[in-house]
Amino acid sequence: MKLTTSKGNEYTVDWIDGTTIISGEVILQMNDPRGLGVIASEFDGLEWLKREDEDQGNKEFVGFNVLKNISRMNNNKVQIALSKEE
Repeated sequence: MKLTTSKGNEYTVDWIDGTTIISGEVILQMNDPRGLGVIASEFDGLEWLKREDEDQGNKEFVGFNVLKNISRMNNNKVQIALSKEE
């Protein structure tokens, strides 16, 4: 699926999961060999993210502007968690 951000970047992501009442986060996973610092700078301070997907439909995530966590998984995938500023 395709993800576009308010900074004008586009990514192919494996999945993006919307917020839950408990976490209040948006979490996504993608394959990106670049350094975590470079990727983090592209996701911190976003105004919105837009998902385009034929199976799940299109969806916009607004206000998730705080990069809460970024990590590289054992399978070399990058997982990113975003939250809303309190």
